Amino acid sequence: MRKHMEVQQSELNQQWLKMMQVGSIPAAQEVPKVIYKELNVLLITPCNDREISSHCVLIEQSLKHLVRNVNEIKYIESVSACLSSYDVDLIMVIGSEENLPDENITALRTSTVKKAIWLSADQHVNQSETILPIFDHVFTQHSTQISDDQHHMGSTCSHELLMPPDPHLFCPQAVPPEYESDVYIIGDAEPDGIVTTIATSGLLDNKKVRVDGKGWAQIGDFNPVHTNEARQMLYNGSKLVIHSGESIKNVMEIAACGTFQLIGPSVNQSNGIDLSNFQQYNSCEELTQKFEYYWQSVDARRLAASHALAYMKYNQSHLQKTLRLLDIIFI
Repeated sequence: MRKHMEVQQSELNQQWLKMMQVGSIPAAQEVPKVIYKELNVLLITPCNDREISSHCVLIEQSLKHLVRNVNEIKYIESVSACLSSYDVDLIMVIGSEENLPDENITALRTSTVKKAIWLSADQHVNQSETILPIFDHVFTQHSTQISDDQHHMGSTCSHELLMPPDPHLFCPQAVPPEYESDVYIIGDAEPDGIVTTIATSGLLDNKKVRVDGKGWAQIGDFNPVHTNEARQMLYNGSKLVIHSGESIKNVMEIAACGTFQLIGPSVNQSNGIDLSNFQQYNSCEELTQKFEYYWQSVDARRLAASHALAYMKYNQSHLQKTLRLLDIIFI
């Protein structure tokens, strides 16, 4: 684990240098209201949420590149004690299914320091009515994560800011033969749908096809993906993914694994993701043409997958996302 974290730290350093070289740091015409390297940040992270723990480490490392000082504490530690002991310019909470103790909610509510919370992907915001109005900025994984009423609560601003895939899980890796497949389809088998038409056209004959969605049992003899199966292993084991679902999160995870994918028009658009970095289809004819071309040309498939992987690594990294968060708050 220590070696892995050293590699991640090295990659963060390289990304920071690359951002400086290509001008990803805020442009001259977008002068921050504050100088980030003068900021002191109090980062509050969950105690036992294993799914978010890797993100918390990388966000903390990213902040250390961007601001003067980062003081990281867990949900159960005293916010009041930290605020009385340190100069703090920004309080940043990483959201979780865990609940903040009442005394920390009170401390946050009474503090005049600028406050932001970055909700995790599957968070149902159990304390939403209590805690969200406390924050000046609420960052969500998707625009539907909080209700319309919560979008307009007090002076709170809501922003969609996707966390990158967990690099511990979603990365290129060799997998055992049982995870291998020729084609991996994500999305339901809709009547007269583009992918359903392709699946019944004979184009997928003599190929091992995995299906991650409803209705495929009535369409053909495919291999269903079960809830408990490790998606990162299945993504790495697939030669080609056809994505007809809605989740931009899945698109990012597949790309982070270095796997080639064709994404359909139903994938949710996101202000922070440039879908031109992925191969897309909008019709049955276009999917057929692209499938045949990329299936036959392994080199073209690898090149497209490598382009998407590089986009995820350098344009959708935790460092880039954390910088974007600071820009939204302070510019």
